[in-house]
Amino acid sequence: MFDKDSRYAKLPLREFIDPAGRSVAYVARRIIRPPEAPVASIKVQSGDRLDLIADRAYGEPRQFWRVADANPNADHTTLTEPPGRRLALNQIKPE
Repeated sequence: MFDKDSRYAKLPLREFIDPAGRSVAYVARRIIRPPEAPVASIKVQSGDRLDLIADRAYGEPRQFWRVADANPNADHTTLTEPPGRRLALNQIKPE
């Protein structure tokens, strides 16, 4: 259902039966654990987006969520501002 590198890939599928008796499959809730001590950081460059940062850090732009998870107190809408800011990374290589 999901790409093997997706943040949802390892989550179990659940089933909901609606009042009409129809089965609806859904993915269990993803619990974000408190961040570990950062193992590295990465410098935000002018014009960066989370996918560009993830590509530099992990070699895969779809791993943007790892950068966001490592910086949970930051406002995700401004995470890449200002240029020069350093963002924490909890892992160097994806699991």
